[in-house]
Amino acid sequence: MRKTAVAPLCGKRRRALCIKRLIVLSGLQTILVAAPCPAESLPELLQEAAQHDAKFASADAQFRAAIQKEPEARAALLPHLGLSQSVFRNGIFVPGKSPESYSTLGTSLSLNQAVFKWDDWQSYQEGKLSAISAGFGLAAARQDLLLRTAQAYFDALAAQDQHVLAREHVRTLDEQLAISQRGFNLGTATIVDLNEAQAGADAAQSDLVHASAEVLKRYAAIEKIVAHPVTDVDAFAPDVSAPAIGADGADHWADTAQRESFDVRQQEIALEIAMREVSKVNAGYLPSVSIVGNINHGNAAFINGQTSFYTGANRASSGEIGIQINIPLFDGLQTSSKKAEALALQDKARGDLEDARRSAALDARESFLALQESVAQIAALRTAQLSAETSLKSNQKGFKAGVRINADVLGAAEKLFTTRRDLAKARYDAVMQFLRLRASVARLDETTLEDLANASVKHSEAQQK
Repeated sequence: MRKTAVAPLCGKRRRALCIKRLIVLSGLQTILVAAPCPAESLPELLQEAAQHDAKFASADAQFRAAIQKEPEARAALLPHLGLSQSVFRNGIFVPGKSPESYSTLGTSLSLNQAVFKWDDWQSYQEGKLSAISAGFGLAAARQDLLLRTAQAYFDALAAQDQHVLAREHVRTLDEQLAISQRGFNLGTATIVDLNEAQAGADAAQSDLVHASAEVLKRYAAIEKIVAHPVTDVDAFAPDVSAPAIGADGADHWADTAQRESFDVRQQEIALEIAMREVSKVNAGYLPSVSIVGNINHGNAAFINGQTSFYTGANRASSGEIGIQINIPLFDGLQTSSKKAEALALQDKARGDLEDARRSAALDARESFLALQESVAQIAALRTAQLSAETSLKSNQKGFKAGVRINADVLGAAEKLFTTRRDLAKARYDAVMQFLRLRASVARLDETTLEDLANASVKHSEAQQK
């Protein structure tokens, strides 16, 4: 009697929970299948990201602005021409005489050509270096775009895999719940078995709800990069992992990163600019030489005012050309102070360069070790998956034979679900660590990712055959 009194209560609770789960899952599934679009491949996402990503667009605009530093600085070394037009109405007031007025009309063409200005020359060299640094900055931004797009893509794949595994887990535990319900009705299972099975099924449904929501969030992350809705991405072949990196060890990758990392190259240029800044400040002690000249044309009043020479004509022209030399004598110790500042900034740039080299080596070393760890973890998890599958089948048979309890089956099912989920994530983590390793030595490009995608496609086609 106790058993029959509890069963209806359990049945009502299960029906209520099932209804709630169906409402939540149906809502999420409606969102997942609404407005279906073709699955996006990794090369397609990379192309769209390059066209629409806001962060990369900002970096590209920054690059286009920075490369103008070179022509801006070069302008100081080129001739400067200026044309001016003057129109004045003048008056002379002499006590005891009537006021007299006259007009001053004229045009002046001026020339200034630097012959020796050490600070302008150093500014021009700094402008060229800034343009080179801007190129490295844009290349680093492109690598960052590739990494962000790949990360979003593999996160979406991991979410899709987790969703599929969660559905399989729900199906497995629902079957176990049905077996427990039949055993309880026949009197071969206790209420404890039934409650344990129900708790496992409820937990599996919760995992499925979380997995469904996670898929939507990962699609939203891709949408932020490519600027259009994404409802599916191409799957990655299950046996395709990170490519081999050869026999080179962590020290090789660290040394290469210290030389070739984009951050290191930019800091090397920053140090060179700082050194030229010191040299530019020294121009405060040096003379400057320029060729100057002008041509004037106007009425007599204008020419007389420009030349202090009476022409005796209504209109005339005048001109002059020469060499102008400026020699600094004393500037209140301003140059000395600026040089001390420039030397301090040079030391700062040298420290920043050393920090960039150490950071690049650390990033490369960490990526290398993380890749090695992921590869080893994948091999271990594949073995663990086979063991978990065997364990679940054995416990299911043992439960039917009465030599295993319900908790054994539920534990084995949970272990298999966790192992499969960890294996899927480890595969994608290994690929990302491979990409980060290549990025640490400035060798990540679209071709690398396209090769990964093509390897996955070829493997899938071979499996289908």
